[in-house]
Amino acid sequence: MLLTWLVWVAAFQAVPQPVPVPAVPGAPRATACHVFIDHQFIWTLEVVKSASGPAPILNIITFVKGQWDLRPRDIHLVNPAGRKAEVEKFSIDTGVIEDPYLLQYLKVHGDSFIGLDLLGDFRDFETLAEVSIDLGESRFILEPMDCLEFENVVQQINQINYDSPDIRQDYEVLRIELRGRREARRRFF
Repeated sequence: MLLTWLVWVAAFQAVPQPVPVPAVPGAPRATACHVFIDHQFIWTLEVVKSASGPAPILNIITFVKGQWDLRPRDIHLVNPAGRKAEVEKFSIDTGVIEDPYLLQYLKVHGDSFIGLDLLGDFRDFETLAEVSIDLGESRFILEPMDCLEFENVVQQINQINYDSPDIRQDYEVLRIELRGRREARRRFF
């Protein structure tokens, strides 16, 4: 019996155990700050602390012509435990305290930018392991990053000349790196 137990213990220890690996080498596993940057779109998402709990703030910048529908169900937030948040509505600051504009649908226009607060129950979502956004035919997977580095990237983004005829040149001058991944959107009908 002792021999059986020793064989079982030795066999169990020989089996390699999976080690979690971050999606991006060197990136934090879960963080409050995520970004996607390519030459057509920039997405930033930061979870800030508010009086009512965690509050995700989403910024969208587009450098191409077009129009795309965006609904709360198109935004996928996953916490470190693997639980998905349900984004219920968007909130846009109107400049009047305690009187935001609430919507369940947004038309994203090309060559523009907009900032939104995401509304829903975000308890247990102070940090996010995964953030992806479906827009048009694309799924944008935002890169998690340290929030101090995120603030530096946001400062670089704020220096972009949005009227530039060649946004690639601005990226080069400002040393803005492409971040995140863009994939074909999965659709289930």
